[in-house]
Amino acid sequence: MSDFAYDYFDKELDKLAVPELKKIFEKVKRLLSQKSKNVPETFSRKLGGLEQDFYIASDFDETPDCFKEYM
Repeated sequence: MSDFAYDYFDKELDKLAVPELKKIFEKVKRLLSQKSKNVPETFSRKLGGLEQDFYIASDFDETPDCFKEYM
């Protein structure tokens, strides 16, 4: 969210009375708790997953012929 939006909401929230702010706070808490419940489970990653499939060419550190004129 942009600084403009934060400033706008900050000014608007300053205009509200405490009971209205409490209602907003409770609504936000409810929405955030629903959001955390709806997050799909992600798979866990394992270190070393590419150990067998990873390959580096023997001439990896050499400059390709097409770039030698720039070196």
